[in-house]
Amino acid sequence: MKPGTIVCLLLLAVVTRVEAGDCIKDQSGNVVCGAGQCAMDQYGKVLCAKQGGGAIRDRFGVVRCGAGTCAMDSFGKVKCSSEPGGGALLDSYGEVKCLGRCEEGSEQRCEAPR
Repeated sequence: MKPGTIVCLLLLAVVTRVEAGDCIKDQSGNVVCGAGQCAMDQYGKVLCAKQGGGAIRDRFGVVRCGAGTCAMDSFGKVKCSSEPGGGALLDSYGEVKCLGRCEEGSEQRCEAPR
């Protein structure tokens, strides 16, 4: 492969935004997929975020979803990026830092897998 072709492919990979969904096994062993990240609640029910969103179980086993990636702070609160596809990370103080702003994850933002 020519060096110019490799550079073009790398640029295309960087520029192309892939919003892939997530697939996990449910309690029956079936693979289910969602538009965004998926998680299983305390009862074995799979819930997923919308495209570009995150899903995470809180300290009580309830799945909470957001527009972007979610993280749990040191107090057990789920906070998510307000930007679809945006990131959320825990800093060294146990606080969640988000791309855009942080908003609380909610059950209402979750949907059933496809």
